[in-house]
Amino acid sequence: MDNSSNIPPKLSPWQKVFYGTGCVYELTKWLIVLIVLGTLVHFYIGTLSIVDGQSMEPNFHSGEYIIADRWHYLFGAPQRGDPVILRFPGDPEHVKYIKRVIGLPGEKVTISKGEVYINDQKLAEPYLPPGTLTYPSMTKQLGKEDYFLMGDNRLNSSDSRVWGICPKRDIIGKPYYVLWPIQFLGKVKN
Repeated sequence: MDNSSNIPPKLSPWQKVFYGTGCVYELTKWLIVLIVLGTLVHFYIGTLSIVDGQSMEPNFHSGEYIIADRWHYLFGAPQRGDPVILRFPGDPEHVKYIKRVIGLPGEKVTISKGEVYINDQKLAEPYLPPGTLTYPSMTKQLGKEDYFLMGDNRLNSSDSRVWGICPKRDIIGKPYYVLWPIQFLGKVKN
């Protein structure tokens, strides 16, 4: 009987580190898998966003950590009244904002005497506190990929009234779940 066939081959020092110990190899393999999965989740399923400022109060508060659902808008379009996370159009730092969809592609948005009109029909906004007025007066005609966005805190919001319409490509996702602070923990209500 030949014993030379039962002797394992000699490993180089490099092979001993990655294959001989097994531990480093396994950790490296799983780290790569986690990085790839994390990247896919971030770009296609959901991402973390932090609310900064009072522009969406009383519905969203500064300092809230929110998971935004990217998946929702891969196969559908934002609807009127949806809160959305977006890249501020033209911001070199790609700061994320949270605003609410008011006007949809192809619509005419008019703000007059403190009220919002879509195609000359007064817009009902149940997400706003009673008596909320919207200024300044203006009219915007939206293109086929354009959205008109506003904050819920109308007197303290930089939105489409200031920086103009938002193209669909700048919309990241829909807020889905509040992670922090604990008192607001839970699924986001429209």
